Amino acid sequence: MIATSAWTNGERQSPGLQRHLHRLAQASALLADLSQADVFIMWPEGHGFRVISHVRPMNARTVYPVDQVDQVLPMRSRPLVTKAFESGEVQDGGVFLPRQNRWIRTLTVPVRFDGEIVAVLAREFSPQIEVMPGDLEVHAFATFRRIAAMIAAGSFPFGVETRRHDHPPRVGDGIMLYDRAGKLEYASPNALTVLRQVGTKQVNLGQRLGEIGIDAPGMRQAYANRLDYTDEIEVGQRVLSTYCVPLLTKTGVSGALVLLRNVTELRQRDRLLMTKDATIAEVHHRVKNSLQTASSLLQLQSRRVESDDAKAALAESARRIRTIGVVHELLSHRTDDEVQFGPVLQMLTTMIRDSLVDPTHPVTFDIDCDPAVLPNNLTTPLALIASELVQNAIDHAECGSVDITLRTQPDAIVLTIADDGIGFPPADEAMDSSALGMTIVRTIAEGELGGSLTLGDNDPGAKITVRVPLFDER
Repeated sequence: MIATSAWTNGERQSPGLQRHLHRLAQASALLADLSQADVFIMWPEGHGFRVISHVRPMNARTVYPVDQVDQVLPMRSRPLVTKAFESGEVQDGGVFLPRQNRWIRTLTVPVRFDGEIVAVLAREFSPQIEVMPGDLEVHAFATFRRIAAMIAAGSFPFGVETRRHDHPPRVGDGIMLYDRAGKLEYASPNALTVLRQVGTKQVNLGQRLGEIGIDAPGMRQAYANRLDYTDEIEVGQRVLSTYCVPLLTKTGVSGALVLLRNVTELRQRDRLLMTKDATIAEVHHRVKNSLQTASSLLQLQSRRVESDDAKAALAESARRIRTIGVVHELLSHRTDDEVQFGPVLQMLTTMIRDSLVDPTHPVTFDIDCDPAVLPNNLTTPLALIASELVQNAIDHAECGSVDITLRTQPDAIVLTIADDGIGFPPADEAMDSSALGMTIVRTIAEGELGGSLTLGDNDPGAKITVRVPLFDER
């Protein structure tokens, strides 16, 4: 787990230094796992050092259950931190913590940037004499010491951030250590298990990764460019995730740390989700096409009837079907069942304006919508409500403008339609109206969504507010 404070410390915080410390904080997860200890980054402040990053190991117990970020540690309580900052050299030793009444082992590393010591990285853990380190712990800590020397020299973290991916391997997944010639020096038991899972039968010391049947361009680039690289390698039907960190000295690359992880199941799930997402999008697209067909059939039917009332009823039914189609049109371009309501309102008002507004009496629409993403079970009913209320304002209010507002609250969605027309009839008469549009609005808002419908004056004009709870309050 990584915890960091804001990178603010007056003039010391140039953009380059901020990026350097941020990259070091990101790399601290690797360092914490390698050293099996809590890792801090801190800089001097007053008579102490302020902790700006705290990372706990994934493979060992933490010394600090509570995050230490923003804690100011007095210099007298961390003499090795002070010594590393002043001398510019790595310091190793122990310190007694009176509050915890115990000793801790600590290794402090000066953080060099542009030739100056700007901070200190500290590794702290509580030693247990009865626990003897194994080969993995010995090799991992030795690698940590090599990276610590790079930090003190200013060559780590690397100045260029290379490509990352969403499931990077960790030390516990498996580590391999290579020498300056790219030959294997050590492989952890978990690394051997991962290699066996992807089809490698025999791994011997002295082999290169390519000699066991795995092509690793990221590793070659790490050696050549002296930068860390991540890679995903397909080995047959398996997918291997690798992270390679070149280990540098003053004379060049002295070796490399490679982390391995088998991500085959993750990638299979990703492909399955992509297939399902494509299927869902196709379903929405076909539903939208079917709704358009139904709307067109109703329009054709309206041309064959002579009654004006029948024509109007068929036209309203076709419009309502097109309103539902608007939502499916947007969903057909997404991989989930959620939609931003602003684009829905834009498409609805355009559709209503083109079909209902008399060019000689234009109506303007003002839409003010929170950038909230609504689930499909709210989007379609709210679209129908907005369509009915906007049409009602145009048909009966004799208005010149319609204001549509959507506000999201912690527990509800509030949709308001206001116009500058002639206003409502008396409240009781308006609410008891038998008009189909208002009946649909009231039925959806109160019956289907468990919300409320409120009529009010807009001075001039009318205002209707629909409140829909995000959670069923019934």
